[in-house]
Amino acid sequence: MTGLIAQTNANIRDAERQYRDLKARQDRLRRPVQLIDRLLQELEELNLKGMKRVPISYEPRLEEILALVRPVPSIPDQLANIKVKVGIAKLMDALFAVEEALFTERRGASVEPDGDAFDGGLFTAA
Repeated sequence: MTGLIAQTNANIRDAERQYRDLKARQDRLRRPVQLIDRLLQELEELNLKGMKRVPISYEPRLEEILALVRPVPSIPDQLANIKVKVGIAKLMDALFAVEEALFTERRGASVEPDGDAFDGGLFTAA
């Protein structure tokens, strides 16, 4: 009887540790996503105002984002475009790619249904 209780306690501790590790990983990925979202909003406003290049004043924020995302193994090659004096659209594309990789890292790969994969023999009356 004592063996079962000890085994159950060990299983509970292991599950709690796994949950804490998962939560910590998700929290580490949440911060760069928040920074990227704010930056994307500002870049969109600059783009709408007709600016072509990312101002030098954005360099500290871009460096902070890079420092936060470099340890993530699945970050794409777009990191090279996360810099100032690059076109706003190019930086936005790079940030969107990094954010997509962060979402995948945090929640797993998204399943996008293929339109031809499921027919089901149904038709519409339109």
